[in-house]
Amino acid sequence: MTTQYKEGTMIPAKKLVGGLSALLLTAVLVFAGALFPARSWAVTSGPGVWDLMVFGNYDLVSPNTGSIYSNTSTPTWNNLMDNGYGAGLGVAYWFNDTIAFRLEVQGNFFQGAGANTSALESAPLTGGFEAKLYGSADYYLYAVVDAGAAYELSLPNTNGPALSAKGQSNAWSGYGDVGLGMNFDYVFVEAKFAYLMDALPHTASQNGLWYIPITAGFNF
Repeated sequence: MTTQYKEGTMIPAKKLVGGLSALLLTAVLVFAGALFPARSWAVTSGPGVWDLMVFGNYDLVSPNTGSIYSNTSTPTWNNLMDNGYGAGLGVAYWFNDTIAFRLEVQGNFFQGAGANTSALESAPLTGGFEAKLYGSADYYLYAVVDAGAAYELSLPNTNGPALSAKGQSNAWSGYGDVGLGMNFDYVFVEAKFAYLMDALPHTASQNGLWYIPITAGFNF
């Protein structure tokens, strides 16, 4: 198939379409290059760099830290929960070579330790900071602190998350964590100390849940 012009020049239609496609692709790449500077994709940290984080958690409730409340009459979730697990997403923005601000959303599931105890789903929504302690742009040790709120759902004891808004009861609670992390280019790991201020405060006013999230994930 060809396209005829008055001057008698013959231009293959496929070549014409291919040329227009290449021109459009070039325009898109130029726009993307202007919108996202190359340096933001070349390194994990540094001034103006954005990181997208995808991660999983293993939440250590044992050994039982609930014994610190042994002088109270109200139960602690630490006496009732097995180790949990979860996953989440986050985004971080580096102000300079040392400090980054980050936002995260995650979901965690804790199975009840006994047949008559409830399971707990928790979804913390947090903002926090990373502070590089030692290392280069892609390989470094850092400190992290997060704070925010967590939506909680109490469920009949089960072997896995219900992934449902329905349960025995639900409520919001304060949440915070602090810890250390290591970044290895596109992979990172963190160990933190987390505190859920008052698990399901609208039910029996239980004491807070202490646990240690071990996190591993990817930076993009």
